Amino acid sequence: MGRSYWLLLTGFLASSLGTWIYRLALPLLVYDLTGSPLGTGLVYVMEYVPYLLLGMVGGVLADRYDRRRLLVVGDTASAVVTLVLAAMVALGVGRLWPIYLVALLLAAVDPLYQPAFRALVPALVPAERLPQANARVHIGEHAVGMAGPMAGGALVVAFGYHVAVYVDAGSFLLSALLIALIGGRFTATAARDRRRPEEGEPGPVTAGAGEGRARWPTAAGAEEGRARWSMAADLREGLRFLWRGDRAVLTTAIMSSACNFGVWLLLADLVYYLSSYHGFTPGEIGVVYAFQGAGAVAGALLGGWLVRVWPPGRIMTWSLVAGGASMLLMTVARGPVPIGLAWTGQFAAAGTMIVATATVRQRLIPDHLLGRVLGTARMIAFASIPLAALAAGLFEARARDAYAIMVFAGLSWAVIAVAVARSPLRRLTVEDVRAGTAAGSAPPSESPPPDRR
Repeated sequence: MGRSYWLLLTGFLASSLGTWIYRLALPLLVYDLTGSPLGTGLVYVMEYVPYLLLGMVGGVLADRYDRRRLLVVGDTASAVVTLVLAAMVALGVGRLWPIYLVALLLAAVDPLYQPAFRALVPALVPAERLPQANARVHIGEHAVGMAGPMAGGALVVAFGYHVAVYVDAGSFLLSALLIALIGGRFTATAARDRRRPEEGEPGPVTAGAGEGRARWPTAAGAEEGRARWSMAADLREGLRFLWRGDRAVLTTAIMSSACNFGVWLLLADLVYYLSSYHGFTPGEIGVVYAFQGAGAVAGALLGGWLVRVWPPGRIMTWSLVAGGASMLLMTVARGPVPIGLAWTGQFAAAGTMIVATATVRQRLIPDHLLGRVLGTARMIAFASIPLAALAAGLFEARARDAYAIMVFAGLSWAVIAVAVARSPLRRLTVEDVRAGTAAGSAPPSESPPPDRR
């Protein structure tokens, strides 16, 4: 894969380890302060609302500026904000709004960071190794997810919440240092120059195979007009590709949003459910989270292999069926290990689907649009999470019936599986994804419509 890829991956994993600790420590802190399922669920509302406001902006930044530098700046900013949160916890701030505010600021960095990270991965690895590269990102993220929650629980028990948050801040600083060691310039145009295509060659993807298919402008052509483009014009170009280009990409965003709504009905109240219904200690809750990390690793390994031999639509359909069945099993699981095993199945299914989804997007989106389209797709996918977290908290506070939520979530994934099986994703073949084409997809216009300003 090369030195640069491994530096990027190691930095990402360092920050992911701290983030897993943070994601366990902060809901536990809010639960200790309030004892409320709604208060705990609002932590996740704060974490994902910024995607609605900044997801598209992050994509524009990833296509306009050096993606590596954006990552370094993002990690540094996250470290500073996390240190402020740790200091507040250490000083014993008892009010919730300052904690929510700082959590919101920390969450605001991620939608600016993720498009640059996801767009940088294809620039560091050969195209034929992109499925393995995506699988390793997902494997690594959730491998540390097995250790992070248990470490977070141990840190909270032994030293308190503030120490756990300080560790998170240190992980961001380490990530910034490692990514800063990657040499080179990583703008959209620089990535194209490294591939040295022939004059007139399209970007990394056309709308479909065969002569006469329409092409999006190359990165070089996009760069010529970059100076006169506004932020709004950049956003419109990304939206045009998403809505008028390959419908398979749009389908993955809508599918992800629907899936996130279902699973986050459970995730948003998981800490409350395990603490209130079962009386689990922070250490036992960490065990459950570690199981879900193990499932995600298994799913990523499976997905990295399947995407090379199975059509991506089929992978996503059966992953949805398996994930829905695993959430239904949560209704009868009792104890840290059985509950953890149910989560293993759900996250294995989700991990398989995520690898297939990421590979489809990276292969079908032109490089000079990659940041914007990924950022917008991620915004669509995450838009449902705050709604799910709020709905779960309100329902639990009034009905106190977590098992009804589990049944709804599991059945919702089964319905999504049927929809995906009948969607434009069913036309994608293994060869289409390898070649970066979508057979049978509706081609975009010869060039994007003129900018009407």
